Amino acid sequence: MKHKYTSKADFVRKNKKKAQTDVKSNPFEVRINKQKHTVLGKKLRRFDKGMPGVSRSKAIKKRKATLLQEYQQRGKRNQFVDRRLGENDPEMTLEDKMLQRFAMERKTHHEKAGAFSLNEEEELTHFGQSLSQIEKFEEPDSDSEDDATGKLSGEYVKEAHFGGFLTKKTSKDSGEEKSDKPKSRQEMIEEIIAQSKQRKHERQHQKEQTEDLREKLDQQWAEFQTSLHFNKKSQPKEERVRPKADDYDIMVRELGFEIKAKASDRLKTEEELAREEQERLQKLEADRQLRMKGLTQEDIREQQQNRHVSADDLDDGFDFIRPERLQLAYKDGKLLLPEGKELIPSTSDADDKPIRRKHHSEADGSEADQSEDEDEGHSEEDNSDQSEGEGSDQSQEEDEDDDDGSDLESEKSAEDVSGEEEEQEEEEEGKDESEEEEEEEREDKKGEEAKAIEKTKERKAIAEAAQTELPYTFKAPESLKDLMELMEDQSYDRQLIIINRIRKCHHPSLAEGNRTKLQNLFSILLEYFGKLANQSPVAMEMIDGLTIHLYELAQQSPGPAADTVQTVLKNKYHKFDSVCQRKGRAVYPAMDTLLLLKLVSVMFPTSDFRHTVVTPAMLFMAQILTKCPVTSGRDIACGLFVCTLFLQYVSLSKRFVPEVINYLQGLLYLAVKKESGKAVDVEVVPPFKHNSAQGNLLVLQEEDGSTSMSIKPLPLDCLSKNPIQDTDTDDFRICATHTTLHLTNMFANMYQNLPAFHEIFSPIRDLLSKHLLLAAYPQEVQDGRSQFLQLMKGDHSQATYCPLQYEKLKPKPLKLYEPKFEEGYNPERKIKGSRKQKEKERLLKMHKREMKGAVREIRKDTQFLARQQLQEQMDRDAERKRKVKEIMHHLSSQEGECKQIAKKKIKIM
Repeated sequence: MKHKYTSKADFVRKNKKKAQTDVKSNPFEVRINKQKHTVLGKKLRRFDKGMPGVSRSKAIKKRKATLLQEYQQRGKRNQFVDRRLGENDPEMTLEDKMLQRFAMERKTHHEKAGAFSLNEEEELTHFGQSLSQIEKFEEPDSDSEDDATGKLSGEYVKEAHFGGFLTKKTSKDSGEEKSDKPKSRQEMIEEIIAQSKQRKHERQHQKEQTEDLREKLDQQWAEFQTSLHFNKKSQPKEERVRPKADDYDIMVRELGFEIKAKASDRLKTEEELAREEQERLQKLEADRQLRMKGLTQEDIREQQQNRHVSADDLDDGFDFIRPERLQLAYKDGKLLLPEGKELIPSTSDADDKPIRRKHHSEADGSEADQSEDEDEGHSEEDNSDQSEGEGSDQSQEEDEDDDDGSDLESEKSAEDVSGEEEEQEEEEEGKDESEEEEEEEREDKKGEEAKAIEKTKERKAIAEAAQTELPYTFKAPESLKDLMELMEDQSYDRQLIIINRIRKCHHPSLAEGNRTKLQNLFSILLEYFGKLANQSPVAMEMIDGLTIHLYELAQQSPGPAADTVQTVLKNKYHKFDSVCQRKGRAVYPAMDTLLLLKLVSVMFPTSDFRHTVVTPAMLFMAQILTKCPVTSGRDIACGLFVCTLFLQYVSLSKRFVPEVINYLQGLLYLAVKKESGKAVDVEVVPPFKHNSAQGNLLVLQEEDGSTSMSIKPLPLDCLSKNPIQDTDTDDFRICATHTTLHLTNMFANMYQNLPAFHEIFSPIRDLLSKHLLLAAYPQEVQDGRSQFLQLMKGDHSQATYCPLQYEKLKPKPLKLYEPKFEEGYNPERKIKGSRKQKEKERLLKMHKREMKGAVREIRKDTQFLARQQLQEQMDRDAERKRKVKEIMHHLSSQEGECKQIAKKKIKIM
């Protein structure tokens, strides 16, 4: 008999194929949707059978390949991304990739190379002609020489076109010969300017003459017209009676004569104002520096007028004091000047030459003009001396001619005598003249010396006055030490001026780092504020002025200012809290902390629900009221000051502060007179106690005459640690009690709309109505008590409250589902509706199906992850259990070995 399988391998392979076919056709994995009833004509669903086990295994396998990998790599962030061009595009060939990379490289190189290109290849043109090819003519255009016909004048053509251009010959006078020296460009420009000014002066003169002639003709015509007027006798006309004007007419006329609004300049921005203020301060500082050197205004003007200016000067420098400029005006060909003013420089021929203003461009020729004027002056003096000599020679010749006809022999003796007398007279006259000249020179020297002495005294006085002045520009201080060096030996008014000038010189809009400097200045001024607050007596004027600067700096940079103040408050609170933790109680803070809390309410808004600075400050003040026991009058003054600060903080938000109410109640309890050994039946909240040594701090020692005492506000000096004024007096007690009642009334008026107003203030009402009668106090204190009791007698005294109940809701009706019947229903007929409506329904159905599938998949993913996490936890637990067993096994073996060794030792012993 032959075997069916030739080998064992064929047998195994055949059985494997059979097993595979058996798995695929496993009846237990196939799910069939059976129908209970067979309905004719009913369409069966497409998927009426399925294999849930196979599909589940496929889904698990897919999740292990995707979701499990993401879950395992959830904390990893390292990955390599290939950002080369074309690497992620499978359609691009290698050549396309290389071409694209080469083009991108060329593009980036071109962009970098053209960033600072000066466009040297471009050529500028003017009217189609290259500027580099245009010739540079030294002769300026002479458009002013054109006449009305548009042609050049003959004189200009003769001089410019055929006169040798730049080699034109000039002549000083018409009769002198022409010099061969050519004119420079500067001289030609000056000559053209002088001619244009001369023509302008002639036109103005002609216009004035025309105006005078017109006025003269108008006057003559008026006189002629009066002579032509005939007075005809006419019958007297009846006078018209004008009606009286109404109020409306009067108002209309007044409105017609009212001044209309005029256009004004635009408002300058903050940056422009800051820049102008900085320039003003710099100018004032430069003037002060000059005055410190002893220079007067006249010396400065003389230096500026005698200053050498080159021809290339563009006059763009900054002059500290510019020379006074006069308005140019002429009348009848003469220059009009105000009284006491003269032209500089003044020459003898100023009336003959055209008047020109001195410009900086003409400054290089000013020295030459002065030298020419001096040479002309010397030549005139020489000419005058020569003319005098010639005149004397002529007179001598005439005398000789007259003496020729006389008898010489008869008059020899007379001539000798007369000659000797004349010589003596001439000698005496010469001596007198020389003495007079010497006296005049001495007087001139004395006058010059006196003027020089006066001038030196004046300069010294100016320099001393300038040294006592404050500088107008300051460097921003970097620390409190730098600020104290600036403030040293300066009054409070001057210190405020210094701070103001520092702020103006370092406005944030003037330079980039000025904002940081002002933020540093804010922190320095805050330290200086605390230093001033701790002085005795407190300089309130300086603190008030410094508060303004701190507020303005805080408005410029609110964020850094808030951080600085918050840091200072934090440091002060840490000191306060450390004392509380060490001793169980604290002491009222110093003056700088109290004034800092006051400064916070000025610089920052106190009505916010939560603020980075105000909220910590309020918590700090609440800690002060609850943890600082009242042991002296200074403690009472500090507590009342903090209560006043709380009133300012919550005046807008009306936030309830229970610490203030308890503290005011405790102060009123201190004013109650307590009998020895008996406690007053009043509830007191810490830091106040029933039986304490300071329980009678506010009780009057002398009741007689206390009703006539005048009530004054508590001085600020009471807050200092060593107050000048004594706080153990009845005046202080009355003032403190009056302030307490006043604050109580203020808080009661603020909180009177609260639902729990009666419960909050009922302990104070019982205290004032039963125990603190205030009969020995002044009338103002009694009025404050009666005012509070009158407020408590209102509607709040009989307030009734309803018990708490759940909110009443309307009952929800039951959902009733009634079938909807449609008459004439036909299942074969399609549902009516437009195409859009059908498309919308189809999309809604699809969306609903997809949403259900997505939710189902998310739920399965969540279950898969939960199973995976559970498996990981179980693996970790099993591993831990295995390690614990190993360790215990190792320990037990060690314990056994130790016991065996111990037994051996015992046996040996």
